[in-house]
Amino acid sequence: MSPPGEPRETLVDVEGRTFSLRVSRFENGCFAAVTEGGNRLGSLTVSLYNRSTPVTAEVIPAKSKSLFARLAAERLATRTDGVAILSVSVGGEVTAAAAKEIMTGLDGMV
Repeated sequence: MSPPGEPRETLVDVEGRTFSLRVSRFENGCFAAVTEGGNRLGSLTVSLYNRSTPVTAEVIPAKSKSLFARLAAERLATRTDGVAILSVSVGGEVTAAAAKEIMTGLDGMV
């Protein structure tokens, strides 16, 4: 787990696509951004871990319905034992293989 307040960034290459991962850790959660093809804000999903199960809301939904943002936000909230705010701006559907690699990258950053 990285110390609060130290933003981290890494790139994940999978299936010929490059995803940029950015995470800012706080004492009670994190803000994370997953982008592809530029540094842009995208869909916004917020999840709160309340000691038994995450509670999640899509604040700004993605153009295409995807479970990736919801599952990633819930996993981040659970791992940080708090609030996870996740922005996702990608060029297309995130496949299961890409989602697995991205989540592995995010796990290493929180």
